[in-house]
Amino acid sequence: MTTATTLPPATVETRFGTFPVAAADIVHFAHGVPGFEACRQFVLISAPELLPFTCLHGLDAPGPSFLTLDPRQIVTGYQAPLSAAERSRLDAAAGESLLWLAIVHVDDLAITANLRAPIVINPRRMIGLQVMGADTAWATEHLLTAE
Repeated sequence: MTTATTLPPATVETRFGTFPVAAADIVHFAHGVPGFEACRQFVLISAPELLPFTCLHGLDAPGPSFLTLDPRQIVTGYQAPLSAAERSRLDAAAGESLLWLAIVHVDDLAITANLRAPIVINPRRMIGLQVMGADTAWATEHLLTAE
């Protein structure tokens, strides 16, 4: 069976700005992310103007954009559970280094990060998923403060 490969656009326009896209930065989410299940291809954008954040931008309609941050920058020693099934979906061996990202929400009242349901990416395979940690004490709206 042959599958068609679509080349990524040269740039993406996000609510955070316009950024170049490299094929190596595209992450595949087999089931999308909750609320955007039809969006399977995301580009992970790192740019000086976003630091310390990154942007996870959907290449499929409706093109959601998420501001993200390494949760260890929020909480020293952050760890969230990852089941054997989730590790298998990521095609990650035990002990393999993974990229963890918390989705950040900004509104007029506060800036919060979802530490309960982080995005996890296997950078070797560029496969991602959102872990829905029911058995964790982490909050979905962890308040970020300037320190």
